[in-house]
Amino acid sequence: MIAKLLISPSLEDIKKEIDQTLRSHLGSGNTNHPDVLYFNADSKLGIAEARKIKEHFSLKPYSAKGRAVVLEDASNLTIEAQNALLKTLEELPKEGLFILGVDNESKLLPTIISRCQVIHIPEVSSYPTPGVGIYIADIERLLRISIEERFEYIEKLKDREEFLYALVNYFHKNLASHIQSGSTDFIKELLQAEEWANQNVNIRAILEYLMLVMPSK
Repeated sequence: MIAKLLISPSLEDIKKEIDQTLRSHLGSGNTNHPDVLYFNADSKLGIAEARKIKEHFSLKPYSAKGRAVVLEDASNLTIEAQNALLKTLEELPKEGLFILGVDNESKLLPTIISRCQVIHIPEVSSYPTPGVGIYIADIERLLRISIEERFEYIEKLKDREEFLYALVNYFHKNLASHIQSGSTDFIKELLQAEEWANQNVNIRAILEYLMLVMPSK
């Protein structure tokens, strides 16, 4: 699996994305999970920590499908530590997950960045606030109607990118209730959809796929 580089000026937004990604990978956002090696934002990250990371990935998972390493603030990595991690990033185990958060990619070596999937986390303030608000009723209606009607809605939609952000925002804000209702699989699909959008996949195609897998009330 490729490492994920999360970029946002907001540490809180990075933490939320880390939580969602861990839930998708491990089935739990617990940072104390035995298969997770977690470094918070004020951790020192030198050669010793780089060795711990390498050793962590060399061990078999305890209870999850794979092992994970999280650096809330990868800008704490020394140059020596970054160079020491290059091979680890290149040779991650099949089910290994390496998450690096940073507020600005310029703080990392280009060789680190080139070995990661770069994900720019949209700032909450960057969501078109009026648009998000007007889509709430539509989203709740989409949960109740047929797939054919959902497709018709997407076909007529004028600003599909804005709607995708609204859909993600809606489920993030109501995360607890959706987990209780058994909608965790769809939350995972939304995480994947965000990645596709960042990779410039056609927004209409993404939304049509989400309409297929969206749960019904």
